[in-house]
Amino acid sequence: MKSKKILMIALCIVMAVSFSLMVTACSQPAKDEAPATEQDATTDEAADDTAASGEVQKKTVGFYADAADSYYQIVNDALTALAQQDPECEWSIEYKVGQSTAEEQLKAVEDFITAGYDAIIVIQNNPNTTSECIEKCKAAGIPYFGATHYFGQVANAGDAAGAIGYDFKSCGVAAGEDALARGVTKLVMIEGVLGQGTASDQSLGFLEAYETAGKSLGEKADGSKWTAEEVAKEKPDVKDIKGTPDITVVHWASGNWMAEPAQKEMSNAISALGTDGWDGAYVQNDPMVEGAIAALGDAGLTTENYWMGSSNGREIAWQWAKDGKISMDVNQSPTLEGALLYQMLKAYFGGQEYRKHVHPYIVPFNKENINELEPELVPVQDVDNFIQKVNDNSIVWKIDDPKFTDIDGNW
Repeated sequence: MKSKKILMIALCIVMAVSFSLMVTACSQPAKDEAPATEQDATTDEAADDTAASGEVQKKTVGFYADAADSYYQIVNDALTALAQQDPECEWSIEYKVGQSTAEEQLKAVEDFITAGYDAIIVIQNNPNTTSECIEKCKAAGIPYFGATHYFGQVANAGDAAGAIGYDFKSCGVAAGEDALARGVTKLVMIEGVLGQGTASDQSLGFLEAYETAGKSLGEKADGSKWTAEEVAKEKPDVKDIKGTPDITVVHWASGNWMAEPAQKEMSNAISALGTDGWDGAYVQNDPMVEGAIAALGDAGLTTENYWMGSSNGREIAWQWAKDGKISMDVNQSPTLEGALLYQMLKAYFGGQEYRKHVHPYIVPFNKENINELEPELVPVQDVDNFIQKVNDNSIVWKIDDPKFTDIDGNW
């Protein structure tokens, strides 16, 4: 009996020692596994918190663009690409394109409302139609976001959930300052669409650059001075400008934001003015610049003898500046509009506060500083490159950055 008891005690001791060895072995890192650090623990905790709070947003978004414009398409492409790579965004975005009529804008918004979309984005035909669309969206309880074109002057603009668009006047100012520095006095002005805000604001900004510098825009028949605002709005004929102006718009035209119409208008200007009747051209986007350069070539002229400026800053313009084909441009990328829309929508769907009325920033560049500034330029047509720069934070794109400024309006 005593021997059995001693044997049982011995077995218990052996089992206890074996269990202790097993626990010790399990607590050691594997041969190829690094020991956990405090930093790893913190990272894992943060990841767990993100996973816990990152509820997937299953939403539908209706996006209407007033025309088949490559700029508008890029806004949508950038927005869609950012949403697709975000695991928290399961968005279905329907992109509809109109043919530049107010009726189509209204009908598209009504259709989106009827279909029960969770949000509506519109690149507008005109502010008055936008006002009506905002009213309908408000009644339906669906947020309305406006992109590209300004609508802050309408009375119910504050009922929109967000507004994004460049300060086009500042783009014009940048061009005007460059032209002034290079001695431009007789200008061909090829607007996108005559009277459209994104076009007329550029013209106003260009002329204000001269006005701010104390330069004369000429006199009226009664001896009073023309102001930049009056010239940009009334587009007076050269014969109606008296005195000795420092800058005269010798030819006004609309290129409809496209190369072929701009080429035709530039050819008309050259035919009417000859080679000495003008010394510069402000052609308000890069597709139209392409047409204008072609028109000069058809006439046996080159931009080496004329100032050529624009506001768009596509990748092709970076090369034009390097080659000396243009004097300057303004990097004003629609991809940033898409990035801002993405951030606004995600915040809205997540019930978070966000900046609601935002100007994307611009980067003016010219043929002298293009190589220096190129790393700062935001890709325009190369959306994949833009997404890469967003992901590695090599460009400014987050909506709270002070490089983005607030839009004035009836908000």
